[in-house]
Amino acid sequence: MFTRMTSWQANDAATIRAKVEAKREQIMAVPGLVSCHVVWNTDGSGITFAVYDSQTAAAASTQQIKAIWSDLASTFAATPETMTYLESIDMR
Repeated sequence: MFTRMTSWQANDAATIRAKVEAKREQIMAVPGLVSCHVVWNTDGSGITFAVYDSQTAAAASTQQIKAIWSDLASTFAATPETMTYLESIDMR
């Protein structure tokens, strides 16, 4: 599995839940996406973890993911930073 971890800072933490919930169906329809978790604190700091079945699937989804999240750009205080990980284990 392949993971993208994106850290971000929202301008208004109170609006995050509704904005993320509105994206749920679009995100879960991304081919190769195994799971996606969005976590944040009341100060607006947050991280999104997206796990894909392969690095190839993640690369193929890049433009689709950008399009899905593009309208949230004004929500962030700065450009989100993304790190990638080549290996992961689902511990459930």
